[in-house]
Amino acid sequence: MPASPRATPIRRRPGRPARPAALPADEVRARLLEAAQQRFAARGYDAVSVRELARAAHVSPAMIAYYFGDKAGLLDAVFDRVFERLLGQLRRLAEAPASEREAPERLIRVYLETIGREPWLPSFIVREVLGGDAERRARFAARFPARLAPVLLPFLAREQERGHLRRDLDPALALLSLVGMCAFPFLAHPLLGPVLGYELDEAFQQRLADHSVRLFLEGARGPS
Repeated sequence: MPASPRATPIRRRPGRPARPAALPADEVRARLLEAAQQRFAARGYDAVSVRELARAAHVSPAMIAYYFGDKAGLLDAVFDRVFERLLGQLRRLAEAPASEREAPERLIRVYLETIGREPWLPSFIVREVLGGDAERRARFAARFPARLAPVLLPFLAREQERGHLRRDLDPALALLSLVGMCAFPFLAHPLLGPVLGYELDEAFQQRLADHSVRLFLEGARGPS
């Protein structure tokens, strides 16, 4: 019985690599966001190229343009991943019923939980937004602070009316004090961490949250 003929192998043109299987859109976006967050935070936005980001995410540079428009759009998306979640939590908190006296405390804890999950964020904002070009500052301000302030300032004023905060507080200054009190330990950690003996671990974040709640809501002055 004659042997059956062998199938002729499919030949590719020399130098043409096999086409990789297509990745789901969510995975491509997640890879690029992770690569961007790590490299932007470690080396700075301007020092990282589109090609480097694509290479780190194992996708083509065209994927950045397709999903985010450009590198600036990818930076916006890195911030979106943090601030959209925070904004949603704050909006729900702002709609809390009038009987909920713990709302100011929850505000502090929600904010500190956000920074605790993303300890790179405060220094990155100082370096890349406040220290960046005017266009980047304006872009960031319009996308995030301009959307957070209309939620937080009425929230603080409402808590004053409910008697949960002192009525003589200036809501804008109270918000500035709260942001600084929560963010500064993360900013100063490379300098003050070894001196004061703290690390940005879960135990410290809990200590800082408890301390910030007491200091902000009760004040540093003891009873007269």
